[in-house]
Amino acid sequence: MNKITLLVLGLLLTFADTFAQKEVSGVYVGGHIRRQRPGTITTLRNSGFTYVILFNVHVTSDGTLTTDGDTICYNGEYVFYKKHPHYQEDIANLKTEPTSISRVEICIGGWGNDAYTNIKNLINSKGTGSNTVLYKNFKALKQAVPEIDAVNNDIEQDYDVDTGAKFHIMMYNLGYKTTLAPYTYKSYWTSLNDKIRASKPKAVDRVMIQCYDGGAGNVNQVGTWNFTGVTERHAGLMYYSNDWSVEKNLQQFQKWKDDGVATGGFVWVYNSEEWDLNAWASGMNRIYEAITVPEDQVAVKCYSETNYKGYCVALPEGEFTQSDLAVYGLKAKDLSSLEIVDEYYQVRLYTSNNCTGGRTIKRKSSKTLGTYNDAVCSIIIEPNPTAIKTIDKGQRTKDNGIYNLAGQRLQKEQKGINIINGKKVFVK
Repeated sequence: MNKITLLVLGLLLTFADTFAQKEVSGVYVGGHIRRQRPGTITTLRNSGFTYVILFNVHVTSDGTLTTDGDTICYNGEYVFYKKHPHYQEDIANLKTEPTSISRVEICIGGWGNDAYTNIKNLINSKGTGSNTVLYKNFKALKQAVPEIDAVNNDIEQDYDVDTGAKFHIMMYNLGYKTTLAPYTYKSYWTSLNDKIRASKPKAVDRVMIQCYDGGAGNVNQVGTWNFTGVTERHAGLMYYSNDWSVEKNLQQFQKWKDDGVATGGFVWVYNSEEWDLNAWASGMNRIYEAITVPEDQVAVKCYSETNYKGYCVALPEGEFTQSDLAVYGLKAKDLSSLEIVDEYYQVRLYTSNNCTGGRTIKRKSSKTLGTYNDAVCSIIIEPNPTAIKTIDKGQRTKDNGIYNLAGQRLQKEQKGINIINGKKVFVK
């Protein structure tokens, strides 16, 4: 390969790595997700939250899996479809584009929940082999709803390290990763993590510190929860706790980020339509940088207030649905001014959430968006057909080295953005 080809491919690989979405914002969801479907599914997909935790999956004394009194899996068979025929489809849709969600977890446990007592008794009497009902039921759940990535451990009583570790090792073998959600009893959680990791070093990939209710004292103690081998430490709040506003909660998330004690955050619990998921998620993504755009890839800067004030979100070239914008950190209907950083781009602004319907086009920076102030839900940033750059033939290499953004060699310039000598050039 010549130097220009290597340069272009290097830029593209860097772009792909840098723009990878990080799972920095999570939300627990209760039975509301089923009771008010499909609206709740749409709300979650557009919210900006990058992962969801389904609360909860209960394990009964005989190993049956239930939720809200309804049976999910019994005797190795998934039977939830009999009462909830759309559940598999709905969970699959949570991760279907356009969506901000890249991970789905199930929660086991909670205050007053005896699931882990039942798990302990089942493991002590039957083990965790493939012939046990515990194994069979969780295998049936994974086969029926393969979109479930992990099990969230929220044990709050009857702590037992040995059977807890055996359970999560079994779950890892079935394809479930583990997240730990402690609020107290630090020695138990560190021992549990160490015992799981001794057998399965990659099983536990996140710890989620509860900083509400019984864990309210953790607000200033998040940094003391250290787990060997686990680099992702998220801190969680309750959306209605202490009558805090969204802004005040986001200030707490920002403090945890500034103090270097949290790499992400989560919220308890989406169980009604009383709160604005998009406001929470976009703010959390902005704070914890779910996506970072390199300076040389920034095409447009979006501001939440007129005259380039308020918070700022930088965007590269591309198409951004409401969920995409939320992942970058821009709340729906919050855009009030924009700065076009790269003169070879224009911006299409849409009031719909998926880049359709009524729109306006901006080809210059705008201190205010007029009737589109606080109305934009999706954006397209694309080459500006009216911007023309004259290409000096002397700038070309001897082998006429011209490439498109995919790194493919071109014989001559094509319409749109070309890369000549490693630089972006727009050709009309």
